[in-house]
Amino acid sequence: MLALSSMITSLRLAALITSVLMAGCVSVDGALEAETARNSAAQYDNAIAPANEILPATDDVITQDGAAILALSRNPALRARLGDVGLARAEWAQAVLPPNPVAELTWFNPDGMGAILDADLRVPLTALLGYPWRRAEARARYDAAQSRAVLDVIDFASTARLAWVDAVAARERASLAERAMLSANAALVVAEEIDAAGNAPGLDLARQRVMTLSAQAARDDAVQDRFRAEMVLFEIMAGAAQLPDRLPDPLPTLDDDAFDAAVEQAFTNSLLLASARRDAEAAAQAAGYASLDSLPGGAELGATFDRENGDTETGLSAHFDIPLFGLGHPARAAAQIRARQAADRVIALEAEIRTALLVQFAEMRWAEERAAFMRNDYVPATTQALDATLAQYNAMQVGVYGLLDAFDQQVAAGRAYVDAMTRYHQARIAVLSLMQGGSPQTIELRAAADGTAMSRPEGH
Repeated sequence: MLALSSMITSLRLAALITSVLMAGCVSVDGALEAETARNSAAQYDNAIAPANEILPATDDVITQDGAAILALSRNPALRARLGDVGLARAEWAQAVLPPNPVAELTWFNPDGMGAILDADLRVPLTALLGYPWRRAEARARYDAAQSRAVLDVIDFASTARLAWVDAVAARERASLAERAMLSANAALVVAEEIDAAGNAPGLDLARQRVMTLSAQAARDDAVQDRFRAEMVLFEIMAGAAQLPDRLPDPLPTLDDDAFDAAVEQAFTNSLLLASARRDAEAAAQAAGYASLDSLPGGAELGATFDRENGDTETGLSAHFDIPLFGLGHPARAAAQIRARQAADRVIALEAEIRTALLVQFAEMRWAEERAAFMRNDYVPATTQALDATLAQYNAMQVGVYGLLDAFDQQVAAGRAYVDAMTRYHQARIAVLSLMQGGSPQTIELRAAADGTAMSRPEGH
């Protein structure tokens, strides 16, 4: 018995020493975890979330890359979200430690004759047996938190880029609305002069005043939209900045046969999918030790030591729950259901990623073609029509209303071009974000003004 007691005591001491050593090997540094997430998000060519680049100066005109860099470096909400991965590491650091033994001391009649010292040292049996599953679950959840942190960086950078596109597009629309209002005001001055000379009916002047007021209202709406878009961007960047007056021209696009490769790359790099797979692994591990926990309950096994009147006795002790009111079937069933749910989420997410990439890839190609049509055909045609109308107006062959209609057509063509460029940049950001592991970004399936609908890329 004494040999058994010595062996058990040695095992307990070894476990305690191992626990202390393991606790010292796992450090927790939240700032380092956040920095690791930022660096991981910047490992791609033309990274959506650039890192380790020089911050733009406050008086520089901010590009799309500059907006992403400023947002990643200064936004406090992102820093708060990245703190979650530090918490997950702390939980993992705790979970890698074996369960603590339980000591129970009882001293009867310490001041009188016949003092009795009773000591029990026990290890929680179910916790010890389930320790590998718990440790694997905690590691899987930490890995999932790391994936989510990198995902947060990529998605936040994409959000900053989309906000930059919206703000610059709003500036372009406001500029076009300003030009339309100035044109309407000039036409109103001419209409008032014609009316004062008695060379036109009064209805013409009333119509022109309505058109001018409509142009002023449209300009005011565009200015407010510009203000709102800029404030959204500045909030994301955690500060104001200078913005360009127009969106950049389309960049070199993906090849016609690049869709399947893009899907494969998105599946390989998808952080949301990696996180879901690790969550599914963690749920499977949890289902494993749930089956163990539900059967013997809180079983404990250990050694007992008893000293009475100078005599010492040792032995074994066991403590366990009596399964009088059930054998834990509901707990096992719930754990298995959660494991199946996690596996189903992985399958559903794969379908969602493919569909989102399909939609956004088609949107990017459509918007690129639409912008090229506007730039090469529609806008030049309206410009030519305006020049011809202006020549006829100077020759007194066309009235002021015909000239104003020609100008409005050119402004409308400019707005349509800005809209197409906006949709192109939004779709390209979404495609690149998905290919680098970002979340599926939903782009509204809206048809073009002439009824042209988006379709799947040719050959897919």
